[in-house]
Amino acid sequence: MADANSEAALRGSYVALWVIDSGARSNLLELNGARSNPRAGVELVRLGALHNELLRRASVDSREPRSIPAKVSPVLETVTLVLERARIPMRAREIHAAAEQLAGEPLRWTSVKAALAADAEGSEARFERVRRGYYRIRERVVPLCE
Repeated sequence: MADANSEAALRGSYVALWVIDSGARSNLLELNGARSNPRAGVELVRLGALHNELLRRASVDSREPRSIPAKVSPVLETVTLVLERARIPMRAREIHAAAEQLAGEPLRWTSVKAALAADAEGSEARFERVRRGYYRIRERVVPLCE
């Protein structure tokens, strides 16, 4: 048995096909906005047709995604080369300027700073932080075999 509000809603701008069950009671979805935009219907039909066509093409000619080749950061390699050539501790800003000159193109300051910070820690670190803002190539100590 429907209540008076539901029956009134069916006579108004509500459509009985779109009932949303919220658990406690069913609510009818109002379509006033959708009916006031006639272009939306045409565009949605076109979008649906395009979607179906793309799905059909994908099922006929499915492609495997290409793998991305692994490559070392060019910023890290450039910063390493700069510090290897310098052989003395350098300020991070000097490293950035020298790396840009060596690369022949602008390098992001944040990328250079990130490369220095990331490779200045750990047992396999490339760089050594001498003091705040100064870095040098870490000297590799080769253990003697006995």
